[in-house]
Amino acid sequence: MAPHYQAATLIASPSYPNAIAWSSDNLVAVASGHIVTILNPAALDGPRGLVGLRRSDPFPIGVVKREDLLEPCLLPTSLARETEPCARSISWSQQGFAPNSGCLLAVCTVDGHVKLYRSPIWELCDEWVEAADISQLLFNYYKTINFGEDNGSHLTSLKNTNTGETEVLGSTCELQESLSFRGPGQRKRKPPSNEVDLDASKDADFSMEPCSKSKKKSLKKTVKPRHEIVAVNERNSTGNIKASLSSNGENKSLPLITAKQYACRAAHLSSLVVSWSPVVSSSDKTSCLLRQWCILAVGSKSGNLSFWKLCKPEYYTIDAGVVISDPMLIGVLQAHKSWVSVITWQVLSAGSSKSSLLLATGCSDGSVKIWLGNIEGLNQCASGEEVPFVLVAEVATDLSAQVSSISLAIPARSQHEVSLAIGRVSGSLEIWIWNASSNKIEISSAWHAHDQVATGLQWAMDGYCLFTCSQDNSARCWISHENHLEEIFVHSNFPELRESADLSEVSDRCYGLTLAPGEQMIAVVRSLDLNLLNQMYQVRTQKAVVEFIWIGGQFVGIPLDRSIDICSPQSADLSSSNLTWWGSNILWSLKKYENVEKRLVLWDVVTALQELKKSAPAFLETLLHSWVSALFSGDPLRVSINAPSCSMHGMMPYVSSRKLHLLNIICRKVMLSNHAQHGPGAQNGNEETTDFWNALLVRSETELRERLVGFTFAAVLKRTACLFNGTSTENCWFPVGVAQMDSWVSMNYEKVHSQLQSIRSKIKDLGSRIDGYSDVESCPYCSSPVHFESPDVAICGERHTQSRCRASMILCSVVQPVWHCVCCGGTVDKLLPESFFTMQASTIDDEGSLDLSAASVALCPFCGILLQRSMPAFLLSTSPV
Repeated sequence: MAPHYQAATLIASPSYPNAIAWSSDNLVAVASGHIVTILNPAALDGPRGLVGLRRSDPFPIGVVKREDLLEPCLLPTSLARETEPCARSISWSQQGFAPNSGCLLAVCTVDGHVKLYRSPIWELCDEWVEAADISQLLFNYYKTINFGEDNGSHLTSLKNTNTGETEVLGSTCELQESLSFRGPGQRKRKPPSNEVDLDASKDADFSMEPCSKSKKKSLKKTVKPRHEIVAVNERNSTGNIKASLSSNGENKSLPLITAKQYACRAAHLSSLVVSWSPVVSSSDKTSCLLRQWCILAVGSKSGNLSFWKLCKPEYYTIDAGVVISDPMLIGVLQAHKSWVSVITWQVLSAGSSKSSLLLATGCSDGSVKIWLGNIEGLNQCASGEEVPFVLVAEVATDLSAQVSSISLAIPARSQHEVSLAIGRVSGSLEIWIWNASSNKIEISSAWHAHDQVATGLQWAMDGYCLFTCSQDNSARCWISHENHLEEIFVHSNFPELRESADLSEVSDRCYGLTLAPGEQMIAVVRSLDLNLLNQMYQVRTQKAVVEFIWIGGQFVGIPLDRSIDICSPQSADLSSSNLTWWGSNILWSLKKYENVEKRLVLWDVVTALQELKKSAPAFLETLLHSWVSALFSGDPLRVSINAPSCSMHGMMPYVSSRKLHLLNIICRKVMLSNHAQHGPGAQNGNEETTDFWNALLVRSETELRERLVGFTFAAVLKRTACLFNGTSTENCWFPVGVAQMDSWVSMNYEKVHSQLQSIRSKIKDLGSRIDGYSDVESCPYCSSPVHFESPDVAICGERHTQSRCRASMILCSVVQPVWHCVCCGGTVDKLLPESFFTMQASTIDDEGSLDLSAASVALCPFCGILLQRSMPAFLLSTSPV
């Protein structure tokens, strides 16, 4: 097994493939049996979050006659023995859809129920909070159209599908009569549809061990699974079910349906897999503003896919009382004739100005389909309308085994080709190439990669390599070479942060893998062989393990960066080839983060650089000097990092805000961090190097502060011009702290750019006519006046120290919670619009180009990373860097 960075044990073992997912805000979720465990990879020994899975009440879909219970379509229901909740599928949304701008977690359980969860940002507990019940909303939709049985399509448009208010028709769990032929210990079962493949062997558990064993209990209090048709109690009545319903006034409206109807309805509501799409943008139909949204796809036993649209919140908060709205059902698609087992997404540009959503679905019958969705058409769909997905390719062979894992990638070397990786229960892997231009799909390679079920697939490095894992306890890496894949061994040999026990000898199965946001590390979840653990101290608390494995120090398909110069031995622990690949892969990752559409979550990159600082400090200096030179010039051969200070300072205004944010993060978390240097070439107390990086950080932050002040002044002038022209400013960002920023410019008038001096003169002319302009501040503790002396802190006459908002320079509230940055340690009270973070250069003299209609985002103005509420040490928090 590959050397791992760290390992974290779990109290419950996964039972289904693809049991682990890494979020875009750096949290790792593991579907571990009856709970979903949420880890912070930066603090594996620290606090954890969890989603406790509880039994859901069955939906009142109807009742059947007693003589219909032995119909073939209801046999799976009669034979079912699953009694405890268990996580079957999990998926993270992209960053920005939770109330605090974090990620939402979608969880599908074995009873077919899907719910969304958010972090407990104001509840201050370890258990995540339910945000929406997708299954309940889906039931509302099907109930309104009578499950499509009234000679109408189940795609009929509805108006009240997503209200969340359901008329209570009664619940089958309240039936008082039981059937005489049901003995003690028998459980009620979930029925699949008779219109789909009812072979129990094609369930997505792939003959794995069930998450829990059925336990026989007395019938005094029997827990009932979803969609049961009768309830078991202490009586053994032989009365007709319909008569039982008549005796219960609350259940009179439950319809009497056939076995076929019951099976079809149950299959529609029995969900199997969930998957979030990437974030897409489109204009809002009512306000004409640009809105960002994504789609949650839910696959069911009937072969249907339901699509749920969720927009980003209009504003973010860490204060109590605000929750997200329910996702909106935009349509249902009959994708397959049997169980939908896997779903994955990608955004396809194909060189055109308009992008499309690419959807791949896998089925229990072995088929895989690729769908193309029009983004504008999806944005206009509402309440069950026909979704604009077009089938563009289908993969099906005569001997295809069931699909267990799937992954899509659009290689950087060819934007018109899509790589589709398929893992099957037989352990075989297939690579298909779909050409978007010719609309043709061809198989590239197929081979028997594993001995058992392929439980995880993940493309990495822009489609250059593929990571796979299997139930045979293996995790492998495959490199694309001349239209086929070659296996390479993971042998990074990277120095570990601490000693970790080798669990290769006690683990027995692998249930999934996932890739870190910076793509320098993978996480693999394995179950443990309980027979090989200490029966007294380990068996009860260590059922599975999550291993974090470095992949950046080896060849993973990315071309070698020849500009990296390695001379003389750099490290006693790492070879020259290891250092070369580390340098190439890290520079590739940092280059990807220059794209403003990719959120700054680079914890794995920063951690790798911190380790290089300890083991190979001279190499790190060379590597980061090359990176900074390219950052300012775009060509490391043209500009030297040793350029005069005035030259470096003169280039700052022409560098994008994203590059400045990256520079600040590397300076603070790597070059100026408190980690001691060790190893060959280390020079403790290298004051010259420290002074250089500290000066670079000061220049960068000064440029961002001037950019922030100029942005605020330009926003004031633009709002004033709109009011003068009679243009509405209802949806525009409202600037605050103008007086404080004016004071800061006065204090640094000789140092700021001439453009900022010019725009500040216009602000002085407006003066107190500016809405909210006030330089009078008082201490919230003693009411004494507070004078502006620093943009970061304030001290009143009684020596009370208070923090200032890093975005507006006003005093932060001491009553309500404020945003906190884990990189620079600053606090933010008023959020900035996204247009500030996407500035390609300093444009403070051009207020006409400002986009004030962009939504405010919870990002630090000096680091660009996700802001968060400062949590107690005993609760889970995120670590973007």
